[in-house]
Amino acid sequence: MEPKRKRMTGDERRQEIIRAAMQVFSRNGFSGSTTRKIAERAGISEAMIYNHFRSKKDLYAAIIDEKLQEGEPLYYPLVAMKNKDEPRVFAAIVSNYLRRHSEDTTFLRLLLFSALEGHELATMFIAGPVRKFFEFLAEYIQKRTAEGTFREVNPEVAARSLLGMIHYFVLLSEILKDESLQSVNQTEVVETIVNIFCEGIMVKPIEREDVNERN
Repeated sequence: MEPKRKRMTGDERRQEIIRAAMQVFSRNGFSGSTTRKIAERAGISEAMIYNHFRSKKDLYAAIIDEKLQEGEPLYYPLVAMKNKDEPRVFAAIVSNYLRRHSEDTTFLRLLLFSALEGHELATMFIAGPVRKFFEFLAEYIQKRTAEGTFREVNPEVAARSLLGMIHYFVLLSEILKDESLQSVNQTEVVETIVNIFCEGIMVKPIEREDVNERN
């Protein structure tokens, strides 16, 4: 006789629905996804979804909140910033972003769908956690520029440029499957991106060493 499965708590069921929704949206886009497909993926009734989320917009907000809670501790290297250790600051951001999105492209695919379909999730994400991160990083760049460590650059553009390099690498290697990048290890990718960024933004060049050792 098979043992009875443990009944999920409300929070556990909510998380299961969020995970199922992300999987469905990332494979079918928003126009091709329905609450019925999400329910089938989660193994529940369609009505159960609305027991936890009043509307699709509430579900989208929950997805964003879920990713924000997962990622926030990784992209804010406060100790390295306090120590003014530039390679470690940027290596932490690059390596954590690269690792998370290379291991699971679900959220990246979901964002691409939302942008191409003009869906509100992209706007919600950019206006929320992404803007918060860029403001945080731009403020640090501006502060270090005033202290004479960084060149005079637009801090908002510089912050977006760093993340842009990582994002495009993940897009090429994990989504578009660029063959030439499949054999490149992540340590080399992090070191290359951080060195390029630091060489471009810093007044004095950084010492040549493996930035991953400092992360």
